[in-house]
Amino acid sequence: MNRLPVIILGAGPIGLETAAAIMRAGLEVLVLDSGPIGATIWNQFPPATRFFSSPDRIAIAGCSITNAGQEKTTREEYLAYLRSVVDTLGIDVRTFHEVQRIHRKSDCFALEISTRSGEQIELASRAIIFATGGTAHVRRLGIPGEALPHVRHDLGDPHQYHGRRLLIVGGRNSACESALRCWRAGAEVHLSYRGDGLHERVKYWIRPELDSLVNEGRIHGHFGTELTEITRAGVKLVEPGNGTVHELPVDDVLLQIGYEHDGSLMDSIGIARTGPDDAPHFDPDTMETNVPGAYVAGTATAGTQKRFRVYIENCHIHAARIVAALTDQDPPPTTAPRPLAES
Repeated sequence: MNRLPVIILGAGPIGLETAAAIMRAGLEVLVLDSGPIGATIWNQFPPATRFFSSPDRIAIAGCSITNAGQEKTTREEYLAYLRSVVDTLGIDVRTFHEVQRIHRKSDCFALEISTRSGEQIELASRAIIFATGGTAHVRRLGIPGEALPHVRHDLGDPHQYHGRRLLIVGGRNSACESALRCWRAGAEVHLSYRGDGLHERVKYWIRPELDSLVNEGRIHGHFGTELTEITRAGVKLVEPGNGTVHELPVDDVLLQIGYEHDGSLMDSIGIARTGPDDAPHFDPDTMETNVPGAYVAGTATAGTQKRFRVYIENCHIHAARIVAALTDQDPPPTTAPRPLAES
């Protein structure tokens, strides 16, 4: 079994930034991901999506992000940027290497890995870092028809909805941006949300246009409703306060109600998870969990976030804390966060 000093699970921005910091400290490190580099961005962000955070706040490993338009970075630009960071710094990343099991042993962690081609690999490491994010699985409503083929959770390319009747469920940023983009692409858009109006945290560049379109009836807002059933021909929306049922014919349903963290690998080696978000327990100075040699970084530290407080721009310090712990140094000083987060 090939043994390494450090293995990182997750080739997202913070996983890569942590790998770069470990390399600078003179340690060998391997990054594994069940998908491509930046898998969450690649899989869950629609084409041409722009980040909420400014480029300087999502840049990693001392590598700046530049673009010709001096605008916030798009999905495609950021994925290209991550590839460039990996190639420039020579980070050893194995994509489409899914960790099936982790065995905790007296002096190491043993990993059983399956590759995209089905090859089985065994690796071991003295330290393991979970940078696996918090959006492994979509949230489910648990209603009839949720598994029908015309029900999606990720927007994809809005072009597919041209000329179709689309119900979007949700009232936060993803659902609201999807409503705008699909309407612009020529869909008949219906937006169902259990609140009385759009969520208070919808971004300021999304809310005004969407509010106007809803008020003008060009996007159909069904506020104060809950989706209770999906059929091949339509949906049922219920007003919880009075039980009124609305039957709505639609061609597609887009459920944008959030994601859940997968902590099964953490559980397998005994990492404690606590609180309403099932977040892993860790020392904030070192990022080490209750299991010696097992660390967490990035949004994996927060479990399933119901209200996002942990994201790329406020996780950069995790890399420095982990490196200090691995090299028996004092933890880096904590800097005050910027007064207004952009994400």
